[in-house]
Amino acid sequence: MIVILLNTVYLLLLLWYRQHWQMARTFFPETLQKDELPSVSVIVPVRNETKNLNVFLNQLATQNYPKKKVEWIFVNDQSEDNSLEILNSFTSTPIVVLSLQPSEGKGKKFALKKGIEQARGSWIVTTDADCTFNENWILSLIESGVDKNADMVCGTVQVNTDNSFMQNFQAMESGIFNFQEIGSLYAKYPLLNTGASLAFKKDAWLKVQGYATNEHIASGDDTFLMLSMHQQNNLKVIGCPTNNANVSTHAVNSWQEIIGQRLRWNGKVKHYRLGYIHVVGSIVFLAALSWVYLLFEVCWNGYSDELLLLVFAMRLTAEFTLLKEWQSFTGKKFSWIHIFLMSFIYPLFTVFSMVFRPFMKNSWKGRTCE
Repeated sequence: MIVILLNTVYLLLLLWYRQHWQMARTFFPETLQKDELPSVSVIVPVRNETKNLNVFLNQLATQNYPKKKVEWIFVNDQSEDNSLEILNSFTSTPIVVLSLQPSEGKGKKFALKKGIEQARGSWIVTTDADCTFNENWILSLIESGVDKNADMVCGTVQVNTDNSFMQNFQAMESGIFNFQEIGSLYAKYPLLNTGASLAFKKDAWLKVQGYATNEHIASGDDTFLMLSMHQQNNLKVIGCPTNNANVSTHAVNSWQEIIGQRLRWNGKVKHYRLGYIHVVGSIVFLAALSWVYLLFEVCWNGYSDELLLLVFAMRLTAEFTLLKEWQSFTGKKFSWIHIFLMSFIYPLFTVFSMVFRPFMKNSWKGRTCE
């Protein structure tokens, strides 16, 4: 039956990513050195981050990277709160504060562009103002890039939670995305990455013309740039699945925000040029759709529930296997009931966010997204 076939492929796909995640983990041992490290510019776009900036800024002095080789560049993206005032009053660590003017564009890509163009470092590191990281974060990304002779290094991101199901749902989905990111990069069929923990050579960014080919798209500064570099024959992109390269961010506070976040991500798919990405997306969507259809048949038409249980068990097995390993990697524990509920709801969430996206308006930090 087509439902079993689609969900079998989904199960095997997730296990394939897990296998390559494990191979990448072996390929990237936690070896930290400081010999002949390059200069680094950390670019942090800022828009309405008053509640996060003080925590973020207090982390700067803790970084275990030669202070003379790091510059911190914050680019205020037309904030409507007092983010700029907080940045201008910060004196504990030297930082550069830039302001993106309306004539220069608006949005994260333009903020990053402004910061990168003025950066003095040979390597660029990007993150978000709502992230936290450990003292070896920069060192881990740059050391991995230098050691592997790479042009881009993609770290991982975990979602901090208060243990409610809504927030754990985000953390579990993020965990699965991290396996897809690192596994696909190691297999040389990259799907996605995160700009919250990302490093690349400035020369490589210039070579692919930065964000010029997709700057009209509100999101995707990270993935589009990664794919542009991957498609350059002489540029090397790697994933870095080490604990030091893993940053933390906050969960959003409502299901509406979760759906809005997913709608922004889904909006990028039609712009991807690599066919295998659409194949993977189709497998995930069709497997979810087939499960939703089967659930409808059982509830309304009295269809056999044994098949529904079999398909659910397949999905749960795949997702539980990845989440168990993600728990080991991050130290974050998820309850059995939350994993069970996540596997049950996730196909519904996937179908809803894909089918209804064209009919729903979406915004981010007060701006309309494509």
